[in-house]
Amino acid sequence: MKTDFEHWLAAQFADTGAFTIFIVLVRIADDRVTPVMSTFAQMIGDEIEWPQMRGLLDGARVPWDGVAFFVGLSQGGGPLPDAEARDKLKQVEADVQADLLALNRGLFFDRAGRHMRVDEVC
Repeated sequence: MKTDFEHWLAAQFADTGAFTIFIVLVRIADDRVTPVMSTFAQMIGDEIEWPQMRGLLDGARVPWDGVAFFVGLSQGGGPLPDAEARDKLKQVEADVQADLLALNRGLFFDRAGRHMRVDEVC
């Protein structure tokens, strides 16, 4: 059975073809979500399954409970050049630091590859 991540990736790739993916790992404790690490990658296919992606994310060697993915496309479509992707990653990081609800503008998954979202706590 495919995970929410695998369904999303297949649909995204079918829609846009290759793209840049911005990755934000977070810790979740009680009612707090804390960004711990971020990076970007160039997605040139949709063959990666959740266990493989999770293995790559675990390679960051930081504890994480959730991950948000944001899509970036060059003006003509396709992945962003690395220099632009680095600049865009800084913007994604700043957006998430300023407002954790920004995680919902991407696709947010737990360690099992299930879609989730961040809600305000009153």
